[in-house]
Amino acid sequence: MNIPEIVKEMGVVGAGGGGFPTHLKISRPCEVVIANGAECEPLLANDKFVMEEETAQVVDGLRWAMLATGAKRGIVALKGQGSPAEQAISKAIAGQNGLSTFVLGDYYPAGDEFLLVREVLGRVVPEGGIPPAVGAVVLNVETLRNISRAMQKQPVIERTLTCQGEVHKPSVLRVRIGTPFREIFDACGGVRIPDYVILVGGPMMGTIITDPLLPVTKTTTGLFVFPREHPLVRKRTLPLPFIVKQSKAACCQCTYCTELCPRYLLGHELYPHKIMRQINLGLDIPPEIIEGAFLCSECGVCEVYACPMELSPRIINRVIKEKFIQAGYRPSFTQREIRTRDTFPYRKIPVSVVKNRLALYQYQSRVPARVGVIKAPSRVELLLKQHAGMPARAVVKVGDRVQEGDVIGEIAGEISARVHASIAGRVILVDSERVIIESESGRGG
Repeated sequence: MNIPEIVKEMGVVGAGGGGFPTHLKISRPCEVVIANGAECEPLLANDKFVMEEETAQVVDGLRWAMLATGAKRGIVALKGQGSPAEQAISKAIAGQNGLSTFVLGDYYPAGDEFLLVREVLGRVVPEGGIPPAVGAVVLNVETLRNISRAMQKQPVIERTLTCQGEVHKPSVLRVRIGTPFREIFDACGGVRIPDYVILVGGPMMGTIITDPLLPVTKTTTGLFVFPREHPLVRKRTLPLPFIVKQSKAACCQCTYCTELCPRYLLGHELYPHKIMRQINLGLDIPPEIIEGAFLCSECGVCEVYACPMELSPRIINRVIKEKFIQAGYRPSFTQREIRTRDTFPYRKIPVSVVKNRLALYQYQSRVPARVGVIKAPSRVELLLKQHAGMPARAVVKVGDRVQEGDVIGEIAGEISARVHASIAGRVILVDSERVIIESESGRGG
């Protein structure tokens, strides 16, 4: 049985937000498969929901991933000793050879896969490398759930997400891919304020948008509704020229952005304060220092917690990476032995502190309800790029009738993923970016 091929056919991609095609991840051998249930971003609750409510499928998916990679061990990494999720997983794997749990501390960014590998295995992923370089594959728990479904010939047509913020009923829901955000808000009792913006993803690394008609994709982990004047929104929407000018005027070279950087603490040669120094002062900095921007995970610790001047080395690093890529340049990093810095165990940032810095305290007590599966919408917009790599290629045309689960986007490139119809209906629009399907009953499936 070719497990990666089946996973490929069913369109499974990383559900934690990265969207890397899963069939490629499980096509290479490894020693350990780590199930990532750490819920890295504040206020997200998807992973807990999946581990508690779909425990058997998570464990089944882990077993399939181990079989595909030849791994002898499978470890479920999660937060909360004695939590309902930990109890559910521990009960499900009791007595199963090779399976175990690893309980992480409640710090940010514990779900980062490089940190996860270091915490769980004591190994450091090399600069510019990926976890298989140290014998590990890291897969989100919902990705594992989707692998289990794929082995039953069920394609990815829904995902779990958290809807939080200024909605009447914050909730964790399972929704069809392609559902408009507005319908998610309606399922959560509607929006409580007249003028709002939407943060897609998590509060630390998410993207601010304003259009409630945009669709859910395979990587939509969360939807947060915030007032336009919320501090997080104001900071996240600052124009780039202002960010650069602010940096030049205010960076005091205190080095906190470096000393608290998770990648630096792992032992990587990433020095955000030196990059800021070069950008700000134009000093003669060795090029490898600037190339270190590629090592930045954009976790946001520097801008939210470290910098006393509230600057954003994360944005500067992102711009540097974008300019290098536009120029067709990618640095190669010397393979060397990496030692975790001595301060690594002592500079873990409590999630509670991150929430306060992001001014999320008013939402902490609003524990999301578990709504379960909301009804299929009457119309879905399926983006052809819901994953890392090349967009899928549309294989349907306007007027075609499709059934739930039919392929509507085929793999187009070495790194790509299939897209499947999430409802039955008629195709009403096809272009290079999307396929729109409308239920002929007008009520959804």
